[in-house]
Amino acid sequence: MTIKSKYLDQLLKDFEILSELILSQMEMTRQLFIVNKGKEKDSSLYEIIEKNEKLIDGMDLKIREEVINAIFLFTPKASDLRKIIAYHDMTNYLERIGDLILNVTHFTQKFNPELVPAEQCLDILHSMFTYAQGMIKNAIISFTCEDNKVAYETIAIDDKVDALFKEVIRMMGQSFEGKVLTSGELENLMYLNSISYNIERIADNATNIAESAVYLTEGKDIRHRK
Repeated sequence: MTIKSKYLDQLLKDFEILSELILSQMEMTRQLFIVNKGKEKDSSLYEIIEKNEKLIDGMDLKIREEVINAIFLFTPKASDLRKIIAYHDMTNYLERIGDLILNVTHFTQKFNPELVPAEQCLDILHSMFTYAQGMIKNAIISFTCEDNKVAYETIAIDDKVDALFKEVIRMMGQSFEGKVLTSGELENLMYLNSISYNIERIADNATNIAESAVYLTEGKDIRHRK
């Protein structure tokens, strides 16, 4: 194996570590938000998520440096360069997802699911999160396996998440129409909106990863196409 091959192999391994960290973060957040329905505040899980976020930031910097070095040291040919650039984009999207996951956990800590209209919206939020979690898994698979079929399927699911996000907003507006909110209800409404927004953004970044997979396999940029 050449030095170049070893270097690119290390880049792949580091990307896999980053991917596993993100998937682990999503699963722990699912336990906090869906399994416990936001009612049981498991401080140990919050601490692990916080620590993992620092690892994600470290892997982000490491992979970015490896990408830059690969370009300058090996002057890769077109196919390798496309893959290296795709790794760079993927790492950027995964790091953003890590930040968004952390936002969801922070708002979940403050969120009171027993306040109206939280109970009416929880099922929708749970569906949003389940879709987003599946999108991340499939987007990573589509990239690492260079499977454009899975990539396009992942992109299509984003419309479902967007529709659910709009439904949460509509339901919140209907629930409080004509009512005077207490400070607690207003705060809870803001936390609920923030959770749904961050889940929607997670799905958007999973879509970006799937689009990078299409770029890798087909060599075409579909980011701004309908």
